[in-house]
Amino acid sequence: MPSKPEQSLPLSRRVLYGITNWALLVAGLANLAAGTFAAFSDSPAVAATSLTAGLVLLFAATVDRFESFKGLGIEAKTRQLDEKINQADEALKRLRQMTELTGTALIDLNCKMGRFDSAPSPREFFALADRIRELMRSLGSTEQAISLALAPWAKTLCFDIARAKADPLNRVIRLKMEALERERQAIPQPMHTDDPTLLRVNQQMRALSEFQTSRLRSLHKLALEDFPDKFMALFTDVPMTEDVELIPLRQEASRFAGGMLSLVKSRELADRELWIEALNAAREQ
Repeated sequence: MPSKPEQSLPLSRRVLYGITNWALLVAGLANLAAGTFAAFSDSPAVAATSLTAGLVLLFAATVDRFESFKGLGIEAKTRQLDEKINQADEALKRLRQMTELTGTALIDLNCKMGRFDSAPSPREFFALADRIRELMRSLGSTEQAISLALAPWAKTLCFDIARAKADPLNRVIRLKMEALERERQAIPQPMHTDDPTLLRVNQQMRALSEFQTSRLRSLHKLALEDFPDKFMALFTDVPMTEDVELIPLRQEASRFAGGMLSLVKSRELADRELWIEALNAAREQ
């Protein structure tokens, strides 16, 4: 079968090359036959000359085939090398992007450290996580590594929304504490330590204060895996608080429970616009 370079030649030249190859082949075979006969006839000089000439003629007749095989091998190696170079270029590009992102984040973090009014907006916070996730996937990072890298981001989101949705409950507790303090101040003087009203008020204030300390003010101690269960537990068994007060607060908080669970499991959040709106509203208060 003619090689590709041969197929690109004019027909007359291809015919000439074909005849030449066949002539060389016949001459080479004839010399090999003569050399073999001379070897059996005890003519070593003639045999060596004929065999050498035959091999040279056969090589000349098939040299284009050797060049074709060599060319195919070089072409395959070149193609593999090109693929490796392209992969390396793409990896360098992604590493450059990751370096730029890391450098920008570090500078931004150092510039904003200690400045409570300069934290990234919720939308910027989501965009940063999306970019990190995309870059890590493009560099071949495993989903486990990506999940580990985004865990602090997911925990911060859960904590921010939990604090925002716990604030109304904290206000309810604070109002009850203020009412109890006014009631205690209204007890006739001098107050006696065994006064029933004083004992009741002190007990109720201690219960409310303990609830604030152990639960409302301990949200930052929750691990990522504690959401949403321990967050939703805030709205149950609240001292001196009726269900009629807790139901609307619990319903509002439950709107974010599914998102918290998604962040815990997959570091993804489908209803991010709901979260962005709630977090922006909390920042403006």
